[in-house]
Amino acid sequence: MDRYVLLVWFLVCGLVLVEPGMAQNVRSPDLNAQYHRAETAWKSGASMLEAKARVDRVLEARPDDAEALRLRAQVLMGMGRLDDALRDARRAVAVAPRTATSQLVLCEVARHAGEREVAAQALQDASELVFDDAALHVRLSWNAVLLEQVEKAEAFARTALALDGENPSAYYQLARVFVLQGEDEAAATVLRNGFQRALLDPSTVRSDSVLTDITDHPVVRPYVN
Repeated sequence: MDRYVLLVWFLVCGLVLVEPGMAQNVRSPDLNAQYHRAETAWKSGASMLEAKARVDRVLEARPDDAEALRLRAQVLMGMGRLDDALRDARRAVAVAPRTATSQLVLCEVARHAGEREVAAQALQDASELVFDDAALHVRLSWNAVLLEQVEKAEAFARTALALDGENPSAYYQLARVFVLQGEDEAAATVLRNGFQRALLDPSTVRSDSVLTDITDHPVVRPYVN
């Protein structure tokens, strides 16, 4: 009996950690399809209007769906509707404050809207919630760069690379941060390591607005020319 009670207690606590709106009433198959079609339309850039129309349907039925709120915030940001995007991003955080992606979307939307203090706080809050996700650490690093927090950007990028040495984005991002800090030797070494592991694309380095500054570095040149 004691074991049964303990099991129930763990299950209840586990549900509390799941985003509100997701554990209590999972989306219907139709709404889930609408969400994923909206996400595909947004990621492809094919139609922001289609993406918004589809995610609107999800949120009409499930106004506290944090994942859908985050998606619509990003869609609205892409449409230039920053006030509306910021409203949705804030709502996503209110619904799921302990979710790193909610905080990170708020950071990105607030940064675009010129709300730098809000963006900086959301970045800090997100960083305290991200643990073993290399891709999110890369995203944190890029936002830190844009908020002129270069030391934090380096720490996030280093963590991303330590978490996943097979992630090309982690190499690119750490190298970018080093270039921005004037540490070309360190940047070149990072890129060389990525090329030696066959993870990087020369055309990406050549076309990157930051990394292009070191394409003539003797360590990098053999890999990009």
